[in-house]
Amino acid sequence: MTQHAGGGQAAYRRGLVAACAIGMGASWNVANVGALAATVADHYGIALATVGLFTTVLFLAELGSMLSVGRLIDRLGPRRIGAVALALTIVGNAGTLLVDDLVPALALRTIVGVGAGSGFIAGTAYVSKLGGTALAQGMYGGVSLSAGGIAIALIPSLDGALGWRAPFITAVAASLIAAVALLFGPPTAANPGHVETPLRALLLDNRILRFAAVQSAAFGLGIVLSNWVVTILERRGGVSDETAGAIGALIFIMGIVARPLGGLFATRRPDRARALFACGMLVGAAGTLLIGFARPISVAVAGAVLLGIATGLPFGATVTGLARAFPGAPGTAFAVANVYAIALIVVGTPLVGLTFSLPGDGLIGFVAAAALWTLTVAALPHTESLSEAPKATA
Repeated sequence: MTQHAGGGQAAYRRGLVAACAIGMGASWNVANVGALAATVADHYGIALATVGLFTTVLFLAELGSMLSVGRLIDRLGPRRIGAVALALTIVGNAGTLLVDDLVPALALRTIVGVGAGSGFIAGTAYVSKLGGTALAQGMYGGVSLSAGGIAIALIPSLDGALGWRAPFITAVAASLIAAVALLFGPPTAANPGHVETPLRALLLDNRILRFAAVQSAAFGLGIVLSNWVVTILERRGGVSDETAGAIGALIFIMGIVARPLGGLFATRRPDRARALFACGMLVGAAGTLLIGFARPISVAVAGAVLLGIATGLPFGATVTGLARAFPGAPGTAFAVANVYAIALIVVGTPLVGLTFSLPGDGLIGFVAAAALWTLTVAALPHTESLSEAPKATA
């Protein structure tokens, strides 16, 4: 039985609530602007496509800060860095409310990106420090992912009352609520004396590379493809914006469900976690192809369901596997793995977009993504990296 850090079950539960709150406060920022893209575009006087810069800048900021943040989390403790991350998202979003020009808004979005990336990594490290299992990590991942779904559902209804400010006011509110929850979370021990492995060695570490391959497929490809689901269903499936959006939302909904379910399976059957990974990759490939072909509509719906399941299943086992491999530096290990996933998002999203100008209206991009899902099976972590739960280190 896993021994929980921090002094018992009550502290463990408070810690999980605090970690999930950090994850929600951070992840809200991934979807908040896109949820009201047309209104934001009108406010800044820009084309609708240009609103995508808010997402691009966010992920570029995450990519640029991820490795340093991982180090700080392991050195100072995830609870402290989680608090700093929430403060950054509050400052960035509140500042955006005070400017009317695109350039300073994007500069503030960079601050939000650093906070969002830091918060998500701090949340997973917090769960690891508490001695959380793959199930606990899966629950954390599902709750964090739900923030995007809630933002997409809630923010459009606030257009009339708040207008273009709605994405940023709600983001401030989400982070403030998370900060209150964090006050009740148990402290985690700092580790200033930890001997840090050079980042170059970590980036090339075979254990991390294998987990990074899984994270890049499940998280990276999931984000890339979700950006283009509506477009490909409109062009190839001939469906309305509303129908395409509803089908695309299934990816997030199924991911929310699949993350804790995958974590539960990995907790109860760690000897079968590698098979879980393989299943997730192949299901992802199948779902991607079904969405790419888009017709009939039932095929697209099935594809979205499968893709959502694939994006969620590996999360819990990925985080706990990395924590087991690097018990003294779970934040750094997951941050390094995430670098590859975010790099794929930054590069892959425009590349798939370019395939809409080629024959097939985007099908080539989705077929290529399905091939990447399948190839990842050859790079899965070894069974021994997945067969034991991480030990509490706080």
